[in-house]
Order: sequence, then C-alpha cells, then structure tokens
Amino acid sequence: MLTAAVASTDVRSSGSLRACLEQTGFVQSVLEWSVSPEHHPGSGGVVPDIVLLDFIGGTETAFAFASHLRRLRPSVCIIACSPSKQPSPDLLIKAMRSGVQEFLPQPIDPAALKEALARFIEARGESDSGEVEKLIVVMGSKGGVGTTTVAVNLGVQLAQVGKHNVILLDLARPLGHVGLLLDLQCRFTVRDAIENLERLDGHFLGGLLTRHKSGLDVLAGTSTPDEWQHIPVPGLTRVVNVAQSRSDSVVIDLGTVYSSEWSSVLHLARTIVLVAEANVPALWTLERHISTISSFGLDPERFRIIINRWHRTDEEALKAFEKKIRRPIFARLPNDFRQVSEAINLGMPLSKNHNDPLVVKFRQLACDLAGISPTTAAKRGTIFNLFSPPSTK
Repeated sequence: MLTAAVASTDVRSSGSLRACLEQTGFVQSVLEWSVSPEHHPGSGGVVPDIVLLDFIGGTETAFAFASHLRRLRPSVCIIACSPSKQPSPDLLIKAMRSGVQEFLPQPIDPAALKEALARFIEARGESDSGEVEKLIVVMGSKGGVGTTTVAVNLGVQLAQVGKHNVILLDLARPLGHVGLLLDLQCRFTVRDAIENLERLDGHFLGGLLTRHKSGLDVLAGTSTPDEWQHIPVPGLTRVVNVAQSRSDSVVIDLGTVYSSEWSSVLHLARTIVLVAEANVPALWTLERHISTISSFGLDPERFRIIINRWHRTDEEALKAFEKKIRRPIFARLPNDFRQVSEAINLGMPLSKNHNDPLVVKFRQLACDLAGISPTTAAKRGTIFNLFSPPSTK
C-alpha cells in the first residue's frame, strides 16, 4: 500500500482528489497540503510516495511546490491534475523540470489514476497485493445456510479478538439483513455510497457507517429489491477500496446472488468464505459455485469452505465431498439452533458464553483469518486447535 498526499489551494478540489486516491485501492493514508510557500513541508517532514498536485491555484506556485518536494524526496511520484486536457508543450517542459512525472485531466478518472499508480508500483518493483490484503468475502452456497449469521459473527469477532477496525459491507441481494441481526437503526445504506462516488473518501464513508457496540462498523444493505437497479458493480469496487483504506479488515456479506460482473469485487478478496450445510442441495450448489468462481480467474487457494449447522453424523458425507472436490473443509460450525435463533430474534451477535462451543468456533475463525498467531491470541483468552476435522468415534 502506498502513502499519498493531495496538494491544492481549493478545499473542494482537494476533497475530490482525495476521494479518487482512496477509490484506487492502492493507498493506505492520504495527507492534504496547501501549495502555499508558508505551508511547504520542512527538511525533516515526511514526503509520501505519491502526490497529486492540483493546478487550480496556478501553475507557478504548483511547480515551486513540486520542486521543493523533489528536493526533500527524489523518489516521490508527482502527478499533476490539470484543468486542461491538452497541456501546451511549454507547460509540459516546465512541469518536467519541476519534477512532475504525469499529467491527468480534471475531473480525474479513478481508473486512469489507478493505472498511473500501478505503473509507479511496477516501476519500483513492488506487487499490487495491497488491494487484496484486507477483504474477506462471505458467500452462501444457497439461501438459508446462514451466510449473514456467519458474516456478522465473523465481523464481531474480528473487531473484538483482533482489536481491529472492521467494516462490514452488506451487499446481499435482493435485501440486506445485517442491520436486523445487529438491531441497528442505520440511516444510510450502500446506495448512499454509490450515489456519492465523486466525493467518496474515508471521511465521507465514515459518516455513512453505523457503529455497533461490539466495535464493528456497518454499511447497511438495501431495504427494497429495486434499489439494486441503481447500484452498478464497478461502483461497489470503489466503495470496497475506500473501506480498505480506512480499516484493518473489511467483511462483505455477498449473500448467494452474483454473476460474472462481480468478478472485479471478488478479485479484491484475500479470502472467499463459502458457507454451506451438509445436505445434498447445499453441497451440490457449493461445488458449482467453486467451479464458477474459479472460472473468473480467482485462485482456489483463496477459498475457505465452512459447513454451518454441523452434526457429527454429517462426517461421512463431508469426507466423500472433500475427496470429490479435492479441497479440504476449512471449518465446521456446530449446530445450535436455539442459541442462533434467539440471537437473531434479539438482534445480537452470539455471546451466550465465553466458552460456548459455537462462540469459540467463531473466535478461532476470526483469529485464523486475521493472521493472529496462537501465542498472541492465547494471551487474549482464545481457545485453539478447534478446526481439525472432528473425531467420528
């Protein structure tokens, strides 16, 4: 992930440029500077990897600022944001001499900016893995397997056990239920984020989130099916990127409905959690989901299969399924219908007992997906070694 800054004399323009940077998914922090000489960073100041230089206040002041930054950090990438689509040869020469490396016309196209940042990353020999280091997508093999329950409790445990800043995005179709399962009165939904993409940055997104008492931040899903007619998937990719820029982990409840158009969102994921039950319809559908998602070009090593509502008598069928798909089942969540039903109806995450088997399973799942070492998590009271296949004796 890159560090970045926006240098401008106009507050509105600065906010727009910041939003474009965060929507690329390549930056983890964005500073906002003024190009006025009295606000130039000092010799000991931190200069980020990328600087968007706004020409809205005049080119001479901007070029002086660029030259100053280049002296402080010769490797900085300075991208000029010009109102003109075709800069004059004289302007290009002055820009080059001051240290500007690229020109982008305003209003900035986030896709063009992303390409520019990708070239910079490639030139300095780094991978673009920053895009996939925070996102966990939770999908169900079919309706009714408990996808939202898994997404909600995974998010809560990530926020509590990992001590992480976690955002849960409710992208399930046709309706989102995350708010109901957490008894949240959400003022804003994913549609509000999509309708404000031109100014969507970490600060704006923060205003759309609803905080649960567990520490989990939620962007609510749709309340009517028709809303999805106004939510383009490319816009969701930008929402996910901004969420990653302001959090330690992002969890998506994707529900069970998707198409090849969702490939851009799935490619951002570090892990894709596939939830199923140990019955013929769920496992049959799960097998086809794995095949379909793999056809999008995703690495199957990212997949994590979770069997929800597991009974010990399911084990023979699950072993046969593992052999058939040549992939292991990552976790088995024990069936506790009464506790889960009570939690859903009360709008609460699972928390009946700190050592309750189902709660412990979710805690362990969060630790594993967050990359928390056993030693570190043990100091926080986490119980381990619960994800090996249960004994059938």
